[in-house]
Amino acid sequence: MIIVPDDPGPASPVEVLKANVVKVFDGDGFLANVWHPWREAWVPRIPFRFAFIDAPEIEQPFGPESQAFLQSLIAGKTLRLDPIGKESTGGVPIDPYKRMLCMGYLTEQLEVGRINYYLNGLCSTGTVKNARPATRNIELEMIVNGWAWVVERWTFEREDEYFSAQEDAQRNRRGLWAMDNPEPPWDFKRRQRRKKPEESGQGTLL
Repeated sequence: MIIVPDDPGPASPVEVLKANVVKVFDGDGFLANVWHPWREAWVPRIPFRFAFIDAPEIEQPFGPESQAFLQSLIAGKTLRLDPIGKESTGGVPIDPYKRMLCMGYLTEQLEVGRINYYLNGLCSTGTVKNARPATRNIELEMIVNGWAWVVERWTFEREDEYFSAQEDAQRNRRGLWAMDNPEPPWDFKRRQRRKKPEESGQGTLL
């Protein structure tokens, strides 16, 4: 596995969310309990979706593997989630399925030993000489390990960095890139939507 150290910068409790992951739906969506700083209480079972990645659907090749990889990264762990508003949602960080859009960061202890990491556009191997905490970007880890695509429907500030990580995964045929031409999930969903009228026996003029 390749980890992606990242520094999201400081933020107040009202700008970001502290969340405990309770269930992973697929390679880009999950359910979490969220700490409410004003109520000083946990709000249970809030659905989230990572804002800038798109993982294969469970019914697609590598869909279950993508889900399993994300589960290995975040299940049962506490994340920092930065809500992301988009033009398509009117600046509100909620998608059409009522999931909160976010970027996710995991701070976890790096144990002594060899690690593979992606930093400044390059994959490298290094040695952790003293155990220490490190903050990692979960979206980029999904991309560089080959378990998700970068979302292509809109531009965002770090897209060059994200696409560079995707190209690295493609070159090295990691994860779903072991296939020559993996079908992006947006094409798969579009194809599934077209099938539905035919399967129901209804005609269509489109």
